[in-house]
Amino acid sequence: MVPEAREDEDARLVAQAARGDPQSFRRLIEKYQDLIYDLCLRMLGNPQDAEDVAQETFLTLHRCLGGYRKGGKLSNWLYTVAINRCRSRLRKRRILRFFSLDSGAEDAEDAPRLEPPSLEAPLDAALARAEAERWAQRLVDSLPDPLKAPFVLRHLKEMSYEEISDALELPVSNVKVRLHRAKLFLWKRFGKAPEGM
Repeated sequence: MVPEAREDEDARLVAQAARGDPQSFRRLIEKYQDLIYDLCLRMLGNPQDAEDVAQETFLTLHRCLGGYRKGGKLSNWLYTVAINRCRSRLRKRRILRFFSLDSGAEDAEDAPRLEPPSLEAPLDAALARAEAERWAQRLVDSLPDPLKAPFVLRHLKEMSYEEISDALELPVSNVKVRLHRAKLFLWKRFGKAPEGM
């Protein structure tokens, strides 16, 4: 489906859902639930938290159906809501960790350098993909919070700078700076840039 047709379909579904059609809203959820859940999982690294934030994102959509402006990309709006909720959850984690009596133990666990997976061992394709997924998640988890969303959207969701700019409500130049900082951070942490950067 071409992007314009997808945006028209989204606008139609939102308008019908705003008029009280539950089937249209269900269709929107079905269309975007996997994308939003995957984004939240990449940002948070925890399936339960990702599920909670994805649900909160769709609840926010339901509350805001009447205010949706035609012509905007619904996917970017959903990404923005999900990312903001992920950031909020990450901030809460940091606060809890700060006040936790075990905070020193967690910092010690983070200290060892992460090493990329070795895929040269005789692994079947499914195991190799699973190991690559774990490695990608460790990369994301190691990034400071302001750098996570741009990194996930660019390298794991393969969005353009302009799409990331729309989703994060940042100028394109800021997106590029954050991606460059993420690359430098990972370079320092791992001693080399991860493949594909």
